[in-house]
Amino acid sequence: MTRLAVGIVGCGGRARGHMQALQQFDDVAMVAVCDPVAAARDRAGDEFDVAHRYASVADMLDGEHLDAAFVSTPTHMNAQGALPCLEHGVHTLVEKPPGMNVAEARALRDAAERSGAKGIVGFQRRFNAVLVEARRLVEARGPIVQLVGEFHQSMSRTEAGGTFPPVVLENVLLETPIHAIDLLLALAGSDVAEVHSVVRRALHRYVDVYAAQIVFENGCVAHLIANYTTDARLQRYEIHGRDISAYLEGISGGVVFCDGERHTLTFEGKNDTADQARFFLDCIKEDRPVTLPAATLDEGVKTMELAEAILAGRELKGGAS
Repeated sequence: MTRLAVGIVGCGGRARGHMQALQQFDDVAMVAVCDPVAAARDRAGDEFDVAHRYASVADMLDGEHLDAAFVSTPTHMNAQGALPCLEHGVHTLVEKPPGMNVAEARALRDAAERSGAKGIVGFQRRFNAVLVEARRLVEARGPIVQLVGEFHQSMSRTEAGGTFPPVVLENVLLETPIHAIDLLLALAGSDVAEVHSVVRRALHRYVDVYAAQIVFENGCVAHLIANYTTDARLQRYEIHGRDISAYLEGISGGVVFCDGERHTLTFEGKNDTADQARFFLDCIKEDRPVTLPAATLDEGVKTMELAEAILAGRELKGGAS
């Protein structure tokens, strides 16, 4: 059996999640890890038995023949880690966000188009079993007409943790809450027509309150609610259609109301990170385009455009470019 040679760029906690998923697959060989911090790459290399270890992406690309790269660097460095891989023609999964601005996301998309590399953004909630089933049930009756996406965390705890530099803290919507933005786009299934948002500093020196109403070209309306004023990580979603509504508390379960009845959705032990990786690897093995439910690099651009529109508190008309 031919095994896909995979390189891991970035060796922190998120990378470990990808490596745990990849080690489940018999047709994958993790052949290299890359991180400028020697202790981090050695820790990952030792844990997952990866012999080849590099301090730079350039060295890894020069030293290895890779079928795929999984890029999971610090938030503000994802685009920097993924760009040389795509330029080199290596199929690449880049963690979210695919850049700290639209220009960086577009650069990834354009590099992939030039080299022919396949690319995917790590919005793994698109593969979440509860969300997939909720969407299926709603769309079986007709179009989704209204959505709610919420994602809250603690700025006090985030800042005290010392993980993120000021450029990320000031644009923290692009860190974890961007999952909700991408899901709203994916569930609406349409380009954006209008964005009306409020972004402000309520309790901290960094922006900590976000609220947006998004109107899609197909008429679906979405509401994004995100703040970093709370004490815990909280997320929830609503999906409304014809005589049916799904209410999802977190991504591990929820309820659907239809036909006068209440139906419970539960998480059945599936791993959306592993499902996303499997989907991407199969696209590579079968040499087929990356399609839904995955977030292509082009959809990564659209998500970043919407995020920037929310951050700017301005209208975005005419869809993504």
